[in-house]
Amino acid sequence: MLLKKLILLLTTIVISQSLWAQEMLNPKEDFLYDGKYFGAYPPYITFGLGYGYNTMTSKGEQNLALDFHMQIKKTDFAFNAGYFASTPRFLEGGGGLDQYFSRQKINDFHAGAGYRYERLKSNFGVYGGFSFVAGRSPVDTIVNSNAYILRRTPGLYLQANFSHKPHYDVGYGLTLYAVYSRYYKIIGVQAHIFLSSAFKAYNR
Repeated sequence: MLLKKLILLLTTIVISQSLWAQEMLNPKEDFLYDGKYFGAYPPYITFGLGYGYNTMTSKGEQNLALDFHMQIKKTDFAFNAGYFASTPRFLEGGGGLDQYFSRQKINDFHAGAGYRYERLKSNFGVYGGFSFVAGRSPVDTIVNSNAYILRRTPGLYLQANFSHKPHYDVGYGLTLYAVYSRYYKIIGVQAHIFLSSAFKAYNR
């Protein structure tokens, strides 16, 4: 419940910031801003935590993701690659030292291409491509209720991220995503941190 409220709050902040903060530089060359030199077309990473819906189990799941995004200079075309994990909960058990990993989990390794549009205070990207999915599904038996089946299969993924950047190379935002494969079909939202490699040097 707390995670859902946090995502809702961040959604409100990102939308409100984007409406008034269209200060606007659309850098296509290296530039000076706020006493610092920044490079054009910098790669960036997003690290996100969120909540999704698994249509195969008809249940909600927690998730995390780490993605690297790299733009082709002089164009808006970009590539990305990353890791996505989703599970009803990352640890199960009685608490304390009695915790063990949840039986239901998806590990999704993906790579694809898409479109990126960056302004001084905002960044938008949408990507899609192929993935390799390795995970496990629970098997409830009388003998061993902790049993699970290993799953490995190709898949597809789609993600769109929007970031507000209080500083040109650091920000926060939201990611919408969808993961499709034979055994796992998940759609959801994440709150993420945005970090880019745009900074080059201080203006001395």
